[in-house]
Amino acid sequence: MNPFELHIPTRIYFGKEKADDFFEQLPSYGKKAMIVIGGGSVERMGYLDEVQDHLKNVGVDFVLFEGIEANPHAQTINKAAKIGKEESVDFMIALGGGSVMDASKAIAGLIHDDLDDIWPYTVGGPKYRQIKGALPVTCIPTTAATASEVTAHAVISNPEVKGKSPVSYPFMKPSASWLNPAYHTSLPKTTTRDGASDILSHVFENYLLGGNDSDLADRYSEGVMETVLDTLPKLELDPKNEHLRGQLLWASTMALNGMQIAGRKGAPFTLHNLEHALSGQNPELAHGRGLAILYPAYFRWLYKNDRAIDRMALLAKRLFGISKEDQKDSAMAFINNFEGWLKDSQLYERLSDQNIPEEVFGDVADYAIKIYGGGKDELAAAGPLTRKNIIEIFKLTEMQEPVEEVV
Repeated sequence: MNPFELHIPTRIYFGKEKADDFFEQLPSYGKKAMIVIGGGSVERMGYLDEVQDHLKNVGVDFVLFEGIEANPHAQTINKAAKIGKEESVDFMIALGGGSVMDASKAIAGLIHDDLDDIWPYTVGGPKYRQIKGALPVTCIPTTAATASEVTAHAVISNPEVKGKSPVSYPFMKPSASWLNPAYHTSLPKTTTRDGASDILSHVFENYLLGGNDSDLADRYSEGVMETVLDTLPKLELDPKNEHLRGQLLWASTMALNGMQIAGRKGAPFTLHNLEHALSGQNPELAHGRGLAILYPAYFRWLYKNDRAIDRMALLAKRLFGISKEDQKDSAMAFINNFEGWLKDSQLYERLSDQNIPEEVFGDVADYAIKIYGGGKDELAAAGPLTRKNIIEIFKLTEMQEPVEEVV
């Protein structure tokens, strides 16, 4: 195993029964909170009222900020931070999906440092890594997807420049998160599917490119993958099943808490780099959906170029029980079987289906390299991934004929 450092400071409360324990912890972070929500679904479902009642019971004052986009805009984050400073809030409560949680972390950083604009502080910006601290952030995730409830990361979009880029600091890791599967039982099928795709991406990234040095990290990651592959089809049939919702929610948290990479070599988040550039081009593209579109093309490109063959062959054996004499045959069996799961899950599409036409592929590739290339003219994926290679992957997605959903 390779040496590693791991710090998971987030206090996790799992289950609707842990509501009182979570809210009783909040006064330790301050007297006044900013509750951050998205488009208002948490208000319509009654979750916001429940949270506000709990805050009143523990004596925490609050101000509400509503309107975080599906890919949170820098301009909206800046607006929220201005209000937070005027209201002298002490900490954040993110009530929503990954975008709301990411936005709350960025808002917390701007308020703490008395800054006006988050965009210059994102990866590729002139002030990257210059934020000094953040207000405490607490999370109540209403989707199973990003694991932002335990991570240091916040991904920000800027439609003015068609950009999408993260900020990431250890002090942005949430102080406490309440994982309540009951808040997930009314999620639309599309949101659930996109979230499942996002969860898988977090374990795929390092599993494929991080080497063979940590058997335990492999087994851990495979357990997360198996849970998602098994649970999503069951949720399609029984979407209000709280037990199944809890399974997917916990898989989400476990997929990006650091355990999934412990002992492996460091590896780039290549799929994420490409998807961030794509949804920067089209802010309406859900992150998990963009990743799902990329999976088959990316895996087939790796296969064609003899990269990560042994890792894909291992997944064929561990996830689908397939072990062929030729390792490449096993790797292709993994690709085909996983592609079948995407089709069954209505996650098999083309980039053009998401209003990203071929004529912008070059611009998207250029942006990905500029922001995530580390000063080089390429990305990395077990070897160089050039502009030409990225465009090739994007073009491969156009061969993915969507499967019509059976109602």
